[in-house]
Amino acid sequence: MTIQTIRAGYPDFVVLRSLDDLDAYEDAVDAFARGGGQRELMAALFALGIPASQVRAVAAYPGCCLPGMCVE
Repeated sequence: MTIQTIRAGYPDFVVLRSLDDLDAYEDAVDAFARGGGQRELMAALFALGIPASQVRAVAAYPGCCLPGMCVE
């Protein structure tokens, strides 16, 4: 199964490649919730390959995030 196939089946989840990516996602969301910049959050999430619609959803609500899963 590809990441795109999993994303299609679970549109409300952030699907990442590895546990390291999942940790990086959680770290970026936590940093944003503690007052970090939206630009840094968005750059970190785009670097992880998270789709723009999900990046916007996470950026709209500091401290909240979509549930994440990895395919590793």
